[in-house]
Amino acid sequence: MSFRLPRGMRDIEENEYARIEKVRNAFNETCRIFGFKRFMPSPIEMLSTLEAKSGPGIKEEIYHFKDKKERDLGLRFDLTVGITRHITGKKDLRRPFRVGTFGDMFRYDEPQKGRYRWFHQWNAEIYYTIKDNPSNHVLELLKFSTSLLDKIGIGDFKIRLGHRELAESFVNALLYGKLEQPESNKQQEVTTILRLLDKIEKKTEKQIVDEAIELGLKEEKAKTLVKFGKIKSSNINTLKQEYVSVLQEIGMIGRDIEETSDVIKSYFRLFESKIKNIEFDLGLVRGMDYYDGYVFEIVDLNNKEIGSIAGGGEYTRLIKSFSGPDNLSAIGIAGGIERTIESIDENQEKTNNLISIISLLEEGAEDLIDILRDNNIPTTYRQLDNEDIKKGLKFAAVNNANIAIIIGKNELADGKYRVKDMKTGKEELVKKESVVDFIKELI
Repeated sequence: MSFRLPRGMRDIEENEYARIEKVRNAFNETCRIFGFKRFMPSPIEMLSTLEAKSGPGIKEEIYHFKDKKERDLGLRFDLTVGITRHITGKKDLRRPFRVGTFGDMFRYDEPQKGRYRWFHQWNAEIYYTIKDNPSNHVLELLKFSTSLLDKIGIGDFKIRLGHRELAESFVNALLYGKLEQPESNKQQEVTTILRLLDKIEKKTEKQIVDEAIELGLKEEKAKTLVKFGKIKSSNINTLKQEYVSVLQEIGMIGRDIEETSDVIKSYFRLFESKIKNIEFDLGLVRGMDYYDGYVFEIVDLNNKEIGSIAGGGEYTRLIKSFSGPDNLSAIGIAGGIERTIESIDENQEKTNNLISIISLLEEGAEDLIDILRDNNIPTTYRQLDNEDIKKGLKFAAVNNANIAIIIGKNELADGKYRVKDMKTGKEELVKKESVVDFIKELI
């Protein structure tokens, strides 16, 4: 019989566990500093709840099952669903309400580098009244994310920021000649074309054009769609110039052009000088159909092949799916932990100030172990009796101990311990009564 794990699952060993905990601790500290309340939604939801976010087709992408009462249930595939279900049911919610969550998820995706079927995410959400200016809440989330990444040692990243209304208006103009939000009976056709924009960085221009033609666009318009999808800049004036050029290609003139400049400025001017490493990206829409305002992604520039390490957006539509108040909206961002820790140096987590006690005697180590642990000094132990000391030092090295304390017959008779720095190899005899202070200075 083969006792193996299901595909897409894995056991988490020490080094990966330490890096996950590093992100968790940094996330909790960031929540504390930014005033986000911690919350953990249920890992199991009614299947109908999960479908409210992504439709019946989500069953093909998640773990779902019937319980003993034949109720249709599913394992959570993100944190936003559970949080939103909970928040929309609260009648006494004081807004804006900031909430942070960190937990594990399950998705029946095709496994790949940095992506498993069981994985972890951090998540930060702000629920607010619709009359609020959402850009202020987006700014808060981007500052939150920047602070978190700085804490875990990821400093070379890019924040890509777009707006669904800009993209939807452009596609509506491309299809129907009107630079405005699509009418409700045309929303699905616009959304279908928007999904092509989400593929621009994953496919060639020819592939996108061919798919657009299959969906009914003429080749000229399909190429213009690709041009729009590639408009990005950290400078708002450059962004406006490139967008105006594309609008003119599809026959937009006069007032439409003038209003476009004002719209871009109103959406993005707050961020130009306040967020480092930001790039405004008109083609960024993110694949989730419920996003209806700002959308954003964070890419680690030293590890681009794994894609974005965090992303999110504004989702008034999702609130309505859960029958939430008409005046409630939300903005959230989620980060994939397994992807994020690909960028954390594994060796950083091996410096854990661990002390390894190596005793060559039958007795004499217990008191020292207790004293060190009582002083919050992480301590492990290897009893050798009369065995080769090399075994004890190998044990210390395997456990990534910084320091080994050797208890031998001669040393103990003199009231001393032999302390060895595992990095430098330097050894020193230290009096028993001084060993705690000596170790604290070393670590």
